[in-house]
Amino acid sequence: MGGLRLAGALWSFAGLSCAGLLIFVFIGERLENLGVLLEDPVLPALVAGGAIVGLTIGVLLIARPGPSVVRWSSVAGVIWLLVFGALALTRLDRPGPLFSTSLITVLGVAGALVAYVRGSRMTA
Repeated sequence: MGGLRLAGALWSFAGLSCAGLLIFVFIGERLENLGVLLEDPVLPALVAGGAIVGLTIGVLLIARPGPSVVRWSSVAGVIWLLVFGALALTRLDRPGPLFSTSLITVLGVAGALVAYVRGSRMTA
């Protein structure tokens, strides 16, 4: 069960990173004109969704670990890699966004991999 808690911590850090990015960068830097977020809502919505998914899976892996949560973690990890990995590739020319997006990608995928490896030992 300790491995699943580690996976939960990684997922939680990924979710908190997304939440921090949303709060401090997307909202904090645009406090005087939040309407700008509505002009291009895809990226803030993606980061908000990442925060929800990361924190939800993280809490479930810590509080109620089980085969179904590990399965959801694996599915979310693949989607996470596709979405945030592709986003990181679009940020190659800007070091700040590249670092934050890469960090979020690595944390989520690492959480999914740890959950998958530790979860497969649970059922074996």
